[in-house]
Amino acid sequence: MPRKIVCLITFDYELSLGRNFLPPNEVLFKPTQQVLDLCERLSCLVTFFPDVCSVWAHRKYGLNEFAVSFETQLKEALKAGHDIQLHLHPHWLASSYENDQWLISTDKMYLHELDLGDGADSAGALVCRGIKYLNDLLRPVKSDYSCFAFRAAGSALQPREEEIIRILLDSGIKMDVSVTKFLTLKLDTVRIDYTQVPSRSIWRMSPESGLSVEADEGLLEVPIATFRSGLGARLGFLWRRARSIKQMRGTTISRSRRQSKLANIRTLILQNLRYVVGNPWYIVSCDTKGFSSKMLLNGFRQYIGRHEGEEIVYVTMMNHPKLMFDYQMKMLEDFIIQTRQEYDITFATCNDVFELNRHI
Repeated sequence: MPRKIVCLITFDYELSLGRNFLPPNEVLFKPTQQVLDLCERLSCLVTFFPDVCSVWAHRKYGLNEFAVSFETQLKEALKAGHDIQLHLHPHWLASSYENDQWLISTDKMYLHELDLGDGADSAGALVCRGIKYLNDLLRPVKSDYSCFAFRAAGSALQPREEEIIRILLDSGIKMDVSVTKFLTLKLDTVRIDYTQVPSRSIWRMSPESGLSVEADEGLLEVPIATFRSGLGARLGFLWRRARSIKQMRGTTISRSRRQSKLANIRTLILQNLRYVVGNPWYIVSCDTKGFSSKMLLNGFRQYIGRHEGEEIVYVTMMNHPKLMFDYQMKMLEDFIIQTRQEYDITFATCNDVFELNRHI
């Protein structure tokens, strides 16, 4: 067993990317407040990755109530000791708001689909804009705040990962929390393949090393943890997942310009096929419908077991407030309580983890 475990609980702070069935308060702000209340009760700090492109898009169309609520909640989270770092869904920047609904543009959904040069609309310019936005917003709240960590849309640093790593480093990003160990996805919206990544729970990567080889210096990567389950657990997962199908505040995004129910449900079905075929990798999270506390804890233990040779094992958990209902909140509470009883564990923020690893 490792001497110590550092767990990075993270939340992608964002609306549903396709269609939202409820107002923003119900989709994002209310469940986020429930997360904050739970964290305060359990004395646990987390990191939020706000999709800043969404707030810029809302301001562009005069939807200032959303923007004010978005920024106010981030400030309150920072005041409470949580960390705020950068998340970007570029599709918002070309989307339009007509007749009280968003018409989503899906031509440029990821950094690799943007210009990778040095133009005003380039990926690098967008990252720099996001860093400046968060620094300007949050330094009046906490004078030493710094935006230095990044999570990619769809956790996709691929393809063209060497160029993306270079852009992040040149923009001032020092830490990434996007790589999802061993996960592969082949959808109309995103294609990633993380089967070939370093075995350790934390490493550095450079434009020369890419994602698959540790580098001596460069971007600090703290990957999203994954696990596998036996057939019995998978069948139970699928049964619970089917029973929770109505538990939705919105739908995932598709490449369809008009985010119709049919287009997005089709994408949702394709995303779920990976849970049916073969022996899939599951992400360590509390918001994956179909999980139970037992399945999550067993997956966490499995991930720890795969890194027994490390003195400190780093575990990143990825969640989304928009997917957190009462059951998921209880699972997060159970997870924090149980792992504290079972391990020498610290629940840390991105800032904490970076400070601990400046030397590597």
